[in-house]
Amino acid sequence: MRILLVNDDGILAPGLAALRAAVEDLGEVTVVAPDSPQSAAGRSITLHAPIACQRVHVDGRFWGYGVSGRPADCVKLAVRELMEAPPQLLLAGINPGANTGVNVFYSGTVAAAAEGALLGIASVAFSLDRGGEMDFHRAGRLCRWVLDALLAAGLAEGELVNVNLPALSADRPRGVKVVPQGTAAITESYRREEQAGGSALFQLNEQYEHGPQEQETDVEALAGGFITITPLKSDMTDRARLPRLQGHTWGLPPEGNG
Repeated sequence: MRILLVNDDGILAPGLAALRAAVEDLGEVTVVAPDSPQSAAGRSITLHAPIACQRVHVDGRFWGYGVSGRPADCVKLAVRELMEAPPQLLLAGINPGANTGVNVFYSGTVAAAAEGALLGIASVAFSLDRGGEMDFHRAGRLCRWVLDALLAAGLAEGELVNVNLPALSADRPRGVKVVPQGTAAITESYRREEQAGGSALFQLNEQYEHGPQEQETDVEALAGGFITITPLKSDMTDRARLPRLQGHTWGLPPEGNG
């Protein structure tokens, strides 16, 4: 099996090395990752500047490609230029910090997996919730266990799955829950610093809270100590509203420049 391994924390991140070690026996693993942290980069790509790419020997353990771009850039470059044949499986992570709820929209980890799915590759994003010691070695074993189950259940081309591991302890994880993505807004704030001349600097606080969830979601299940599995898709069409807008009488657009 040809596997592409990507992340958003940089090619030297411990979560990336742990995930590679956990899956290296599954086939040929190609590592293509940003050469610097790109957290919260989302689906952004580099358009107006060239992208540098260099082979990197990581901790004397494996070779990979360090890319001066975003996670989505890494996927595009790997598939179009760096790999002799397209990957059959794309894995993103392991991200240090959960990617649940609306954070999925910002996540560079999920974005890398989503880019793979858009290119027709079965793709899985892995994240580990913060709390206590970040045991990436154990997290890697759990990711492999989940991946084996996903492959056994049938992970088709172009499918996208978001997996989150709870903060690890002796009694966690408590199990697995397949749940939808939470969509409640988050409560966040900025630190303000006044500057000379009347301007101000605003720094987004890293601490935030998810709003109340309408049903059991990835946010709640993860907080309860469960591994969460959420199938996602790139199609953002609101199909419930589509017929109403299609049935509206739009008429012809106005002519001229006025």
